[in-house]
Amino acid sequence: MMTSSHVTPCGLPGIGPVPVGMHSCHFYSDRQQLIDALVPYTIAGLQANERCILIAAQPLPARELIRELQAGWDGADDAMQRGALRVLDFDRWYMGASGLKSEDIVRLWLQEEALALMDGFSGLRVSGNISFLQPDQWPAFMAYEKSVSANFAKRRIVALCSYVLDGCTADQRDQVLRAHSCAFEQHDRDWQVVTTGPSVLGPSV
Repeated sequence: MMTSSHVTPCGLPGIGPVPVGMHSCHFYSDRQQLIDALVPYTIAGLQANERCILIAAQPLPARELIRELQAGWDGADDAMQRGALRVLDFDRWYMGASGLKSEDIVRLWLQEEALALMDGFSGLRVSGNISFLQPDQWPAFMAYEKSVSANFAKRRIVALCSYVLDGCTADQRDQVLRAHSCAFEQHDRDWQVVTTGPSVLGPSV
């Protein structure tokens, strides 16, 4: 059943509802921290009748991420069968013979949102693990991230991008934060919001 609500459950422990149109990020140090983010975030979206598309990469490729979701929620298999959940390795989504194509990728996400709404879902929830990024691809990808923030605003999409903490310099981490509307940090079991650029997060968080 579709909803016109402007907020949706985030799923991360300690974080309340977040607004649709959110383009967020977090940094992780190891595989378990990535699981701690992606599994509850995805389950919350599925339970909110959102179509979830997850772009996976090492250290948690698609096959292993699916297993973690199955272990975390007994509805994962049904969600995949009915098209509510798709988990793809990064080379099936981001990469092509000509490399990264920012405008095309953003357009694909907006098309996926339209399809999700046509299929009766309340919105689209996406995530991407950015561990695959090569140094020479960094400037183009940051431009893509900024375009995502601009184009997802006010759309029925929420997004969470995962960056390897040790894989980024201090300057690159700052660029990532500026390219997203907010960031999440894990403290023990709970998470906290870190405001970055022009935030879309309100008092409900």
